[in-house]
Amino acid sequence: MLALGGLRLVEALPGGALLVDFLGDMKPDPSLSIAPYGKALASPIGLGGGVDPDALAIGALGRFGFGFVEVGPYAMSVDIKSDILPAPLTAGLHPTRLSARLRSRPSSVWLRLVMVEDDRRAILNIERLLDSVTGEIDVVVLSMLAAESRAPDRHGVSRAVLNVCREHGISTVLVDLSTAGSLSRMQPAFDAGVAGVVVRGTIKPEEDRGSRPTMEALRRAIPPAALIVAGWGSRSPRDIVDAFSAGADLVAVDRGFIEAGPGLAKRGNETLLTLRAGAASSAPVLTPTPGIRAALRSGWLWLLLLGLGMFVAGGVVFWVGMTRVLLPYDETFLGLGRDALSGINPRLIGFMRHDRITLAGTLMSIGTLYASFAWYGARNGRRWARSAVLGSGIVGFASLFLFLGFHYIDPLHVVLSASLFPLFLLGIFLPTRGRPPNGLDLDNDSTWRLGLAGQLLFIGLAAGLIVAGLTITTVGTTRVFVFSDLQFLQTTATAIGSANAHLLPLIAHDRAGFGGALASDGVGLLLLSLWGFRRGERWVWWTLLSAGTIGLAGGVFAHLVVGYLEFGHLLPLAVSGIVFIVALALAARFLLTSPSSGL
Repeated sequence: MLALGGLRLVEALPGGALLVDFLGDMKPDPSLSIAPYGKALASPIGLGGGVDPDALAIGALGRFGFGFVEVGPYAMSVDIKSDILPAPLTAGLHPTRLSARLRSRPSSVWLRLVMVEDDRRAILNIERLLDSVTGEIDVVVLSMLAAESRAPDRHGVSRAVLNVCREHGISTVLVDLSTAGSLSRMQPAFDAGVAGVVVRGTIKPEEDRGSRPTMEALRRAIPPAALIVAGWGSRSPRDIVDAFSAGADLVAVDRGFIEAGPGLAKRGNETLLTLRAGAASSAPVLTPTPGIRAALRSGWLWLLLLGLGMFVAGGVVFWVGMTRVLLPYDETFLGLGRDALSGINPRLIGFMRHDRITLAGTLMSIGTLYASFAWYGARNGRRWARSAVLGSGIVGFASLFLFLGFHYIDPLHVVLSASLFPLFLLGIFLPTRGRPPNGLDLDNDSTWRLGLAGQLLFIGLAAGLIVAGLTITTVGTTRVFVFSDLQFLQTTATAIGSANAHLLPLIAHDRAGFGGALASDGVGLLLLSLWGFRRGERWVWWTLLSAGTIGLAGGVFAHLVVGYLEFGHLLPLAVSGIVFIVALALAARFLLTSPSSGL
């Protein structure tokens, strides 16, 4: 419930739905779209009932790559024992509240209703519930429990329920095989016009495979046009593929979604796409480099040049930091040279060297990310790589405008940004073709679990970088220094500002620029960690290794070279380094091992 509440809160925020779409990047490929009951579904994989029975976060969950979402089960009869069904019964939600929640749905919504076969009052309850959600429900799933008294009129009950649904504009009604018990007890429902059946069962690993013969027998026994929905608890892409190969038209994952994590539908969609495209192979297949004219018309080449340009820019800043530190226009702005600046405070030059070297390492780390996104990602049809550059670049280039608050225009900063920004625009707006991932990631094995742990650590590390970058930018634009900075300088901000009116704006400019670059680097790492983690994507691991090592090495070297070694100041850097090493180790087997080439 806590996770569902969090998702609901995010979705309720202004732009929250777009944020879920952007961070998840789980929208199914258009080629997976189907229309099994007259309504287009983005994917044949849906979310079964019991995960979010009261539609608490249906808007957000529907954006996790599902083609449909089932809510409920809702008890329509008052004397139902909840331990009969695999999912908990919901009875207390007010219909008006349910209707309000369903309005945020991004997918097709199914409503699961449970009744006792001989309970005519349940039909009135169904009618009242559907009155409150008219226009919000596409499919009703009916679970009919056996009556304990007399033999029910199954034909009459089924027709009555179907008539109520049709009166409310719901033409598709499915029956639940797990509660019907046998095909003979389901036959009256099919005679009345039920559109198909939902096959549910246990989610125990040793029993999942036993569902295949049931599906194959069911396909032969029911009308050819009837839908079969496999809802027995798929937990991995292999389970999903097995269900389709056994004869299912749709698959509804339920508690398997909780076990396998929010990426289950996305992994299943990508597996289906890979199988349909015939793109499974024992190793990634790189597209041959196109001719120069074709490359110039494609966004990946310009993104590659952007990455190389960022790396070179970092090298230039590193050279400045290691040599003169102050450029001629800096001295003109201050109205004094290096010697005079050292006279104000002998540690000022070293402190500014520390800022500029850390900025250089961050720029080179960003350049490494962008170049990899371009060469291994966008060039090979990974559209998410271009989106990652977009998200990171918006943060980075926006930080250029921080100079407006310092009344100081850094010519080198402006020239480098003006040179790189057109490459950014060309890379983003020129087309990049799409292509499904190579290989198949079918199982939730130990390698996958370790990779998932490594992914979570990288996401946490990226979030830390973003927070650190924004904090440094905020400090740079306000107080300029933190306590440890003033300890290193052995002075106060007031004393520095009194010595030269332009000194604080110059230092603040460097600090805010570094903070913006660090946040941009964090966004790039975050999106790579969210979108790029797929089994066998070796380039992702090597990109993480190289970009992370460059950034960390720049930070460590900057502090060592100037002797700024205060424990509290270096602690975040040390923690980041440890998390980085552990995350790389955990993700190594998952990212460096080739995926399966088949089933």
